[in-house]
This record gives sequence, C-alpha cells and structure tokens, in this order.
Amino acid sequence: MPSLAPDTAPPETDAAALASFKALCAERGLLDRPQGLQAGDVVDGLTDDLTLLRFLQARKNDPPSALQQYESASRFRADKSIVEVYNTISIDDYEATRKLYPHWTGRRTRTHLPILFLDVAHLHTDAMQHWRHTRALTDQAAPDMAQRAGAFFDTLTRFILPLCTAAAGTPVTKSIYLVDARALSLKQAWNLREFAKEISWILATCYPETIETIFVGSLVRGPANRAQVCNAPSYFGTIWGVMKKFVDPVTAAKLVILTEAQVLPALEGLVEHESIPLQCGGGFEVVHGMRPDLDAGLLEVLGKERPVMLPEGPLKWREDGEGRRVLVATGSTASGGREEVVAVL
Repeated sequence: MPSLAPDTAPPETDAAALASFKALCAERGLLDRPQGLQAGDVVDGLTDDLTLLRFLQARKNDPPSALQQYESASRFRADKSIVEVYNTISIDDYEATRKLYPHWTGRRTRTHLPILFLDVAHLHTDAMQHWRHTRALTDQAAPDMAQRAGAFFDTLTRFILPLCTAAAGTPVTKSIYLVDARALSLKQAWNLREFAKEISWILATCYPETIETIFVGSLVRGPANRAQVCNAPSYFGTIWGVMKKFVDPVTAAKLVILTEAQVLPALEGLVEHESIPLQCGGGFEVVHGMRPDLDAGLLEVLGKERPVMLPEGPLKWREDGEGRRVLVATGSTASGGREEVVAVL
C-alpha cells in the first residue's frame, strides 16, 4: 500500500505544520503504538501521517489547536478501549451496529472516495430504544454503544480508506454519504436528537475530515423496480432547523439537500452508473445494512491470489514481515476470537 510521502501528500498539506504537529504529539506520547494493537497490525487510521493531516486540516493547519483535538480523540479512544473492542467485539453486535450508522456500499466515486449509505427509515422508535439501552450498558462483558460506534467508524479509517488508497495509488481520506430521508418526520427528528448529537460529536472529534459531502434526498422505488427520486418533504426545512442544533457545525456544512431534478445529475457527475443506488436512479441495488459489494477495481486489488468476499464483522490490515499487507477479519464469535485471513496484497 502506498505510504504518505512529501510528493503524495494532499495539496493542502503544510509540511512545516505537519512536522510541528507531529513533534507536539510525540512529546505527549500520542504517537506511541496504540495499546491494544496486535502483532503486525498497522497504524493506518490511528497515528499515521494521513490521520494526523486530517486533524490538521480540521484545525486550519494550526498545530496547537490540532493537538487539543487529537488529545481529546485519543482520550476518548483510550477511555473506551476502542482498539481492544475492535479486536473483540461480537460479530453480531458489530452487524447490528452497522444498521444504525452510514455504512459502506463497497462502491466509490470516480475520484475513489468510498460511498456510504443510510436509510433514515431504519432509525425508528425501536432502534432508538435499543440504542439508548446499549448506550447505558455498564456490563464490562459487552461494549456500550459509544464503543460499538467507535469500532464501527474505525472500519472506515483502518480498513476502507487504506484499501481505497491502495486501489487509487494516491491518498484517499474522505467519503461521500447518501442519506435516504423520505421517512423522516418532525417527530422522528426530535426522537433522533440525542443520537444525532452523539454520532456528530464522535465523527467531528475522532474522525475529522473523513466526509466530503452528505447528500440528503427523499428516495423511493417506483413501478417495476424502477428508481424514482422525489423532492425532499416540504417540511424538511423545519426538520433540519431542529436537527442542525444537535449536529456539529462543520459536519452540518457538508450537507446538501437534493431535489428531484438534482439527485441523479449530481451523482452521475461523481459516480459511475453501475455504482449509483437504484434508489437514486442508478444500477446498483443497495439494501440498508448490507455488507460491502465491492466494485471491480477493488476486487482486482484484493483478488490477486484468490476471489474475495468480505465476511461480516470488523476487518483490519496487518503486515506479514515480508513487505505484504494482509487483510484480517477480527472480532469474536460464540466460540471465541476470530483471526481469519481474507486477502493478501
């Protein structure tokens, strides 16, 4: 996999700011190998240069300000033992968590950004009751919802973005969100306020600058399985007025509300037709909570030695000591911990 070097850094990189930021982090031990990583596990998405650059970008290339945020993120991750949870979380718990948050479809934009999808209809009353119950867990044998969310979002920075970087041959640090909001009502929006506030804080604090744009529309499937895109509800402005009070301003600024006439043209300019969801007028069937269905370019990267189908649960990269990257399925099942090799680059 390509590593970040001066000639491959994003154009907004300030080399002096990065050097200063790294020195400040090193002084505080923030660049030490994170506790909980297993032998060979890479630090991509944790302490690597691309991760540090995201924190710098979020703080306008100001090292002291970026340090404060990185310390906050590191403190949260340590308090919640996110790295350890990533290795031990029940695969069933992980897959249940996938249904609560934007999840990767396995497809990318033309500029190699992973595309994540969320259907708000599935954030119903029962789902929120489950979220609140899990959020309040005190049983150390099972992770609480903040830990589950951290482990789930780590998949983006530790597995997905490095994979997209390898396929693109250039750093990929951001993603695109597609949100189907046709089921969203004012009552549901109010019921989601705590959920929105927590997910927004975790993303803004621990995973800054991982979102390029959040496209929000009201998407429905028409007759004969033909996709149609409808206008967002007429009261969406009122709903958003409620929701944005609970969302980090930087995240809120990335949201784009699409009308019927805008959705497909907007996505066609970014994504190949076969990777645009049917719900958006494309040719790709997306089901809420699905595991990634990898595009041809990613399958080629992963399938050099054998065909690859991604399993359920968390995935991570490991070095094998011979200069190769190994994709490992981790987490746990009823029979114990899982360490399953999925692919070798």
